[in-house]
Amino acid sequence: MAKVLYLEDTLGNGGAERQLALLLKYLPPEWDRRVWSLGGGPYAEVIRSSGVPVEVHERRWRYDLVPVMDLWQTLIRHRPTIVHSWGWVSSAAAAPLCRLLRIPWIDGSIRVGSVSREHALRARCALALADRVIANSRAGLKAWGVPDSKGRVVYNGIDPERRVSASGSCPAGAPFTVVMAARMSPAKDFATFLQAARLLTAQASGQAWHFLALGAGSGRATLIEGASDLIEKGIVSFVDAGLEVFPYLRTAQAGVLMTNPDRLAEGCSNTILEYMACGLPVVCGDSGGNREVVIEGKTGFVVPALDASTLADRLVWLREHSREAAKMGRAGARRLEEEFTVENLVRKTISVYEELAH
Repeated sequence: MAKVLYLEDTLGNGGAERQLALLLKYLPPEWDRRVWSLGGGPYAEVIRSSGVPVEVHERRWRYDLVPVMDLWQTLIRHRPTIVHSWGWVSSAAAAPLCRLLRIPWIDGSIRVGSVSREHALRARCALALADRVIANSRAGLKAWGVPDSKGRVVYNGIDPERRVSASGSCPAGAPFTVVMAARMSPAKDFATFLQAARLLTAQASGQAWHFLALGAGSGRATLIEGASDLIEKGIVSFVDAGLEVFPYLRTAQAGVLMTNPDRLAEGCSNTILEYMACGLPVVCGDSGGNREVVIEGKTGFVVPALDASTLADRLVWLREHSREAAKMGRAGARRLEEEFTVENLVRKTISVYEELAH
């Protein structure tokens, strides 16, 4: 039986962690798997619930080497067939010993479409040592300069057990609900989302629109404070959805994802896939791999980054063209079934494992 050791920097509530849990859940049993992580979080229990052993070795401070030594002992003791890392720090920690022990190693830490300033140096060193590099977008491989001989694209998927249908149409007299679901950090541009809300409510009755901001993070309190007047009027709502956003997406008629280009470019966005799974037309910023997922004019619209005016215009179009908007949502759902499936996620990942195992 082939043994795969998965490495992560954290098992918190993030897109990479969700995709790792999804892969482990549906990977065939002939691939024995275990997870080693530098940090815990809710996905530790999610992964354990699928029968996969999880070890968490928290760092006591940033440069604590004790977890690294434990990782090396784990590699020597278990001698996995393949190591598949999902985080920049764990990748850098594992790379030298994998090379020394001749354990095939996959660096899967490219999850966005831009170069991480914080981890750039050690990430490039690790990528140079990797036998293969898996990214969830072509934009990510291009940004990091990974050659075709080494790089592979494996798009994210959606667990079929999570799938629900969206309400689709907006009931007569009800506000048109627009949702943005993301971590509330500087990289995710909720400011433009809220500015679009201001522009639209200035043009029409406040009851015509409802903007739903889903998420948690370091910037949440500041965003709420800045939108306090819109919250009081019932135009904007903030909800921490936890691990599952689908019940909230089901109430919306359009899904938005804006990204701050000074901070991040998207890879294959879980948020956009979740919108598509619910049959929502998507309006997203022109960021990284978004154009690999959203087909302009067919499954939604791609607008310039930081452009609240164009975002608002596209939302007006969707509200005023409900039939075409519903058609976009259905096209997005079909595209999800064709390209961004669990089956494709597992099959393409296994193909990379088999390249190295042989």
